[in-house]
Amino acid sequence: VGEGSPSVTVTARTAEYVPTYPRNLTLLPNLSSPTSLSASWSPPVPKNGIITGYTVYCNTSLNQSFPEQVIGQNIPTIRLVTNGTTQFEIFSTGLDPYTMYCCYVTANTSVGE
Repeated sequence: VGEGSPSVTVTARTAEYVPTYPRNLTLLPNLSSPTSLSASWSPPVPKNGIITGYTVYCNTSLNQSFPEQVIGQNIPTIRLVTNGTTQFEIFSTGLDPYTMYCCYVTANTSVGE
């Protein structure tokens, strides 16, 4: 007696999910313009799918819990959407000169951000 023949091998991929947060966010003044910032970051780990882009949120709220505080409130927020999976640096223009901004970045898959 022994084992019978194995089944045919099949493969399957698990579904995408909302990505984790991008890492190593840095903000720097753009020295060529007093109304812009340069933001750079590293992709999330794990990505939980194919990254389709990133969304950058900025406002003048200096509250450390800014992402949670903005939801449902009337706080002016700058929202920039990048395209492509290799775009890790953006330039935001139209900001107020010599103003402190609080920003965060989310990654996007087909499931959401």
